Amino acid sequence: MATMRVRIGAGALENEESDIVKADSDLSEEIGDLTISLGEIAGDNAIPTTMAPLGGVSIASQRTDEYDIDFDDTRGFAIFRLRDVFNSARTALSPSSQTLAAKYLGWHEVVMEIQGKLRDAASTSDMKRQMFRIQPFPQTLSTLIQSFETLVVPFSMNFGILWVIKSSQLSYNSREMLKRLGDLFSTIRSITARFNRCLSACDDNNEALLAIIDFLDPIATILSDSITYLHGSSSEQSANLTRPDLNEAINTQLDTLEEVVRHIKEITNLSKANQDRMARSLVRKYALLPESDEPGVFPNRMIPFQKNSNFYGREEELKKIEDYLTPKGNPSLRTYTIYGRRGIGKTEIALQFAHENRAGFDALFWIQCETSVAIRQSFTNAAVSLNLPEKKWLMIFDNAEQDQVLKAYWPIGASGAILITSRKYRNFSKDLQRKGGTVKPFNLKESWDLLLQLLGDDWKKYEREGRIPQTEVTAAKDMLDKLEGLPLAIQQAAILIQDPTIGGLTIVKTYELFKERRRTLPERHRSVRSLSEQAIDALWNMSFEALSPNARTLLGVLAWLSPDAIQVELFLPRHQKALDIVLSFEEAMNQLVDRKLVKQEGRFYSVHRVVQEAVNYHDADDLQNSFVQAATLIYEQFPKQTITTLYKEWKVCQDYIPHGVYISKKFSEHVRSGALKSTDAFVTLLGNCAWYLREIGDFDVCSEVVETAAAACVDKNSLLYARLKLIQGNIAFDLNRLTECRTAWDITKRIQTAKLPHDDPAVASIYNNMGNLETASGNLREARNYFDRAVQIWAQGGDETATILAFTYLSAGRMHMLQGNLLEAMNLTQLAETLFIRTIGGDKGFMANIQYAYGNIEFRQRHLSLAWRAYDQCRQIAVAEMPIHPITAAAYYSLACVEFEMTHPEPAKMYLDKARSIAELRSPTRDDGVVARICWKTAIVLESDTFGTFKTEADEFRSRAEVARERLISSGEVGIIPFVQYDKERDSEEKIYDALVPIFYR
Repeated sequence: MATMRVRIGAGALENEESDIVKADSDLSEEIGDLTISLGEIAGDNAIPTTMAPLGGVSIASQRTDEYDIDFDDTRGFAIFRLRDVFNSARTALSPSSQTLAAKYLGWHEVVMEIQGKLRDAASTSDMKRQMFRIQPFPQTLSTLIQSFETLVVPFSMNFGILWVIKSSQLSYNSREMLKRLGDLFSTIRSITARFNRCLSACDDNNEALLAIIDFLDPIATILSDSITYLHGSSSEQSANLTRPDLNEAINTQLDTLEEVVRHIKEITNLSKANQDRMARSLVRKYALLPESDEPGVFPNRMIPFQKNSNFYGREEELKKIEDYLTPKGNPSLRTYTIYGRRGIGKTEIALQFAHENRAGFDALFWIQCETSVAIRQSFTNAAVSLNLPEKKWLMIFDNAEQDQVLKAYWPIGASGAILITSRKYRNFSKDLQRKGGTVKPFNLKESWDLLLQLLGDDWKKYEREGRIPQTEVTAAKDMLDKLEGLPLAIQQAAILIQDPTIGGLTIVKTYELFKERRRTLPERHRSVRSLSEQAIDALWNMSFEALSPNARTLLGVLAWLSPDAIQVELFLPRHQKALDIVLSFEEAMNQLVDRKLVKQEGRFYSVHRVVQEAVNYHDADDLQNSFVQAATLIYEQFPKQTITTLYKEWKVCQDYIPHGVYISKKFSEHVRSGALKSTDAFVTLLGNCAWYLREIGDFDVCSEVVETAAAACVDKNSLLYARLKLIQGNIAFDLNRLTECRTAWDITKRIQTAKLPHDDPAVASIYNNMGNLETASGNLREARNYFDRAVQIWAQGGDETATILAFTYLSAGRMHMLQGNLLEAMNLTQLAETLFIRTIGGDKGFMANIQYAYGNIEFRQRHLSLAWRAYDQCRQIAVAEMPIHPITAAAYYSLACVEFEMTHPEPAKMYLDKARSIAELRSPTRDDGVVARICWKTAIVLESDTFGTFKTEADEFRSRAEVARERLISSGEVGIIPFVQYDKERDSEEKIYDALVPIFYR
C-alpha cells in the first residue's frame, strides 16, 4: 500500500511514491482479488473476499480477535469491521429509522434539521441553546469520516446509519434530555476534534485506519445506547431511573475514545522522524546498576515452557517472523505482532520460534502479560540481565492486552527484537515500522493432518494405505469443519476419539455425541455464546463430562487462578482441606494433564485461557463452591499481615500475588450479575494482597484489589472493613491525595476506636498514620500528639511491635526534620535504625528509608559528602530489593541534587534520567508529582549550562513540569511544605515541586 498523507477536511491525498490517480481495475489487481458486495446497511461498494469472518462467525457477533487482518494493507479489515459495528448499532433503530438511514447522505441533512429546530417558533430559548451546542458535532464527525473515506479508496461506505441515529435524538423536546445531549455531544465533539488533529499528523495509513475504526466503534455505541435510552424513557421519571446505567456505559466509551486519542498521539510522537529525539536507552531504563563491574551472563534465555513435541505446521508464519526479527545487519528495534483468536496457537508459535532461534540471540526473555502484576514480575526477573550493550536480544510479550500498562516496558530506542502475541491488533509498541500477521485457522486438509498426527502412527499408516473407512473420514471432516481449524480444539477431539468411554476409537461415534452435546449445551453464566463458541464449548463439555468428579472439581478451581504459573505448593496436603476432593489430588490433576486440559512444567501447572472460559458450572451453587475453594486455597498460602510489615514474606507474596489479583478480577466480573457471594476469607485475602502491593509500590493494582475487597465486605462497620479503609488511605497518602486519605482514615479511626481497647496495636497504627497525615498537612501540634500516643502503645508490645515502633520513630523524625529540628530528627532516626537492625537486618529493603532520612538531614546541614553517601546507600539497598519502588527514584533524584550542589551537572543529569525512568515506569499514563519534580530539576540542571547548549531540551522539560504541576494542583494532589522559611526564588519554586511529591520521598 503506497504511503499517503491525509489532509483532513480536504479529502485530498498526496501520493509520495506515484501519481494518485489510478484506475480502479489497476488498484484492484494490485491488492488482490476483490468482489463487489452491497452491504445491507453499511453500503459497501467492495469488500475483499478474505474478510469473511474466520470460522463462519456471524457479523453481528464477531469479536475483535476473529478477523483476518493484513497488517500491510488494513483497508479490507477497516471496511469489514465498520460494517460489523454499524450492523450492531442498527438494532437500536426502529424499522422506519432503518429505512431512513439509506436516505441520509451526510452531515448537512442533520445540520439542516438542527437549523429547522432553531427557526421553529415552538422551540424555547433553552432548546435553542442546546441545539447551538449540538450543531458543531456533525461537521466535526464528518471530517473524520472524510479521512476514513480517503484512506479506503477505492472502497466506500454509507455512513447514513450514524446520521440517522444522530437525527433521531433531535426529535426529543424534553429540556433535561436535550441538556444531557448537549453536554454529551459537546464532549464528544471536543474529543473528536483532538483525534482529527492527531490523525492529520500520522504518517502511516494502516495505523491511521486502525485508529479510526477503534474511534468510530465507541461513537456508534454511544449513539446507539442513547437512542435505546430515549426510546425507553416515556417520561422524565423513567428517564431518571435509567440514567445512571446510561451514564456508566457512556463514560466507559468516552474513556475508550480518550485512550484512542492518546494512542494515535503516541504513535505520531514516536514516528521515525522523532525516534532519535525521544528514544530512551534500554540500559538506562532497565539496567539500574550500569556502574556494576559484574556483567550479565550470556547466553541468557528465560523461556518458561518446553518445546512442543506435537507442534504442527505454521512454517509460513515462522518464516515471516524470522525474516523480520532476525535480518542480517539491521541493528534497529524490530516489532512483530502475532494476532489471532483464542485457541489458534499464538503462544505456541512464539514458543516454537524462541526454541528454534535460541542460537540467534544472546538473551531471550519471556514476559507474561496476563495482568500488570505478571508483567512487572516477569520484568523484575528479566531486569537483572538487561545490561545488553552489543548483545542481540529478543523479548516475547505473551498475551498482550493492556496498552497503557505495557507502555512503560517497551525498550524504545534500543536495538533488538520484540515478538508480541495478542488477541488485539493494537500497535502496543507504537512502532510505525512494526509488522504483523493474522494466524489463520487450519484449512480442512491441515486439520485432518493434525488430527492424524495426534491420533498416532497407526492412524497415519491406515491413511497412507487407504484403510480408514469413508464414514470415518466424512465424520472427521464434518466435525473438523465445525471446530473451525483451531489447534486446541483439534487436540481435544483426538483425545475424545481415543477415549474408550466416548469415541471408542471411532470418529463416527465421537461426532454423534458431539452433535448431541451441541444441541443440549447449558448456557454460559456470564455471556451468550456465539455460534463459534457453541461448537467449541460442546467439545469442552464432552471433555469435562468425561472427567471424574474430583477432576471436574479441581478444574473448576483452576478456572479462578492465574493461568500461567500455578504452583504445586497450592495443593500441598495441609491446604487440600480447602478442596472438595474425596480422593487424592494427584489422581485428579494427573487426569487433567493426561487429557491436555492442564500442562505441567516441573512444579508448575498452566491452564489455557480458553479452557478457563469454557468451564461450565452446573448451577449457581457449583460456581459459588469453586470460587470459595479457590479463594480459600490462595488465602491459606498467602502470608497474613497483622500489625507489622510483610517484608519478611515478600518472596512468598511475589509467588502468589498473581492468583490473588486474578481471582479479584474474576470476582468483579461475576459479582455484577449477582451470581457470587463473598466470604470473609476472600476479603481478608484481598486485604493481604493489597497490603503487599502497597509495600512494593504497585499502587494502581493495589487500588483495584482493595476497591473490590471493600465492595465485597458486607459489614461496613466491621474491623475488616476498617482495615480495608486503612489500606485505601495508605494508597491515597502515598499518591499525595490527602483529602481522600483523611476520609478513609477517619472511617478506620472511628471503627477501631469504638471496637478495640484504647491500647490495641491496631489503634496505635491508625494514630501513627494520622500523625503522618497531619505532618503532610502542616498541622504540627496534632501530628506530635498522634505520634506520642502511638509510641506509648507500641512500647508496651516489646519485640512484637519493635518494627512498627521503628516506623513511628522514623515518621516523627521526618516531622522534626521538616520543622528544622535536625538534632531531634537525627536522634529519632537513629532509634529507628537500631530497632530495624535488631528486627529485620541492616541490609533489608526498609533500611533504604533510614538511609534516605539520614541523607535528608545531612543535606539540610550542607554536609554534601555525608548526604551523598547516605543517599547512595539508600540507592544500593533499594535497587537490590525493590528496583522500581518510589524510594529508588527518590534516591536517584536526591543524588542528582547533591551532585548539582557540588557543581557536577553531568552526573546530576545522569541520576535524574534514572529517576525519571523509574517514575515513568510507575506512572505510564500521566506525569504525576514525582515525574513533574524530576522534569523541573532536569530543566534547572540543563539551564545551568552557560553556553545555552541545552536550551531547547530544558524548555521542553520545564514546560512538561509546569503543565503537570498545574494539573496536579487543580486536582488536589498536592501537600504542604510545613515549617520552612525560604527566600530565594529557586528555593520557592523547589518547595512547590516538593509539595507535589508524597512526604516520604521529599
